[in-house]
Amino acid sequence: MPVVDVDSQEKAHLEGLKQVADPLCDEAISDVFRRGQGAAVNEALKGWKTNGQAVPDGLPAKLRDFLASTRQLPSWADPELMAAGHRFALANAQQISFAAVLDVTPERMRYPAAAAAIFGIEGPHDNKQGFAKALRAVGDMLHKDPYGPDGAGFVTPARVRLAHSAVRYLLHTEGNWDTTKWGAPLSQLDMLAEGNLFTSYLIDHLYKLNVHPSEREAEHYFHECRVGGYLLGMSDDGMPMTLAETRERAKAVDALHVRVTPQSAKYVQATIEYFSSLVGPKDMTVPPATALVRYMIGDVDADAFDLARSTWDMVVPTAVQGFFTGTQAGGLPTPSVTMTRLAVQMVQRAMNDGKKIELTMPLHLYGHR
Repeated sequence: MPVVDVDSQEKAHLEGLKQVADPLCDEAISDVFRRGQGAAVNEALKGWKTNGQAVPDGLPAKLRDFLASTRQLPSWADPELMAAGHRFALANAQQISFAAVLDVTPERMRYPAAAAAIFGIEGPHDNKQGFAKALRAVGDMLHKDPYGPDGAGFVTPARVRLAHSAVRYLLHTEGNWDTTKWGAPLSQLDMLAEGNLFTSYLIDHLYKLNVHPSEREAEHYFHECRVGGYLLGMSDDGMPMTLAETRERAKAVDALHVRVTPQSAKYVQATIEYFSSLVGPKDMTVPPATALVRYMIGDVDADAFDLARSTWDMVVPTAVQGFFTGTQAGGLPTPSVTMTRLAVQMVQRAMNDGKKIELTMPLHLYGHR
C-alpha cells in the first residue's frame, strides 16, 4: 500500500467518527435488551419485509418511534441522480453482486476494529453469515423500485441498524470490548470504511468484471449508495458528498486503520474453505475459489491474507472476463463455465440453499449461545 500523508485535521475528524455509533438506534435497542424483549422483537419483526407494510404492532415504544423515523429519504437526496444510479446498478446487477460477495466482503477483514466486532458475533472461524447478509442487503437494494411499497429500501437498512445496535450492546455486556483501543463497536468510522468498500472501492474494481463506468455513471451510482449509507445510520459528515472526495477519504482511512491480523487472515481462509466444501471436495474447489478472491482483491491484499497461489491464478482472470463479456453479448464462452458454476453455487449456498437469510438481531455473542 502506498504511503499516504494524512493531515492532522483529517486524523482528528476520523478519530471523532471512531467514538460515535448510532445513538438513536442504540438507545432503542438497549431498552429492548434491558427489558428482556429481544426474542419478542425478533418475532414481531419476522414478517416485516417491505416498505408498504406498517411498522409491526407490539413493539416497545422507543423502538416503534425509532423505526417510524427511518422511513424517509435524506433532505439532500436527488431523485434524478438516484434514478440514474439505480439504472446503472440494475444494468450491472450481476457484476455488482459478484463483487460484493467475492471482493468487498473479504476486504472488510482488513479493518481490525470491525473485524473484532464480527469475531465477537460470528466466532473466529468463518464469515459465512457475513457473506449471506451482505448479498441479501445488496439484493434488496437492486429491487426494481427499492423505495416503493413492494421494495425494501427502507426496511432492510432499518433492520441492519437494529442488528448492529444489538451487536454493540452484546459486545459491551457479554464481551470484552476495549473502547479505549477500538472506540465504539461498529462505529461511524467502521461504517465509513465499509461504505468506501461498497462505493469507491467497488466502482474502481468493476473493470475486472468488464464494466467500465463513466465518471458520470460512477457519481450517479455513488449518490444512490450514499443515500443507502444514510439509511444504514451513517452521519452526513461521515461519507463525503462526491465520489472524488470519498476516494481521498478512503485513502486516509486505509492509511490509518488497515491492518491484517493473523486472525483476520485465518478467518478469510476458513470462509473460502467453507464455501468451497459445499461445492465439492476441498482439494478440488479451494484452489479455484481462492484464485477468484485473489483476482478480485489483488495480489497485495491476497498475500496479506496469506491466500495460497496456484495455477488457477493464471486461468481465472481470462475466465471471469470472458464470462462477463459473454453474458453482456448474450452468450457464454466455454472456458468460463467451471468458474461461473463455482461462483454461483458458492453464492446460492451462502444464501442457505437459495432461501433468503433473515436479518434478525443476534441475542447473544458467539460462545454465549
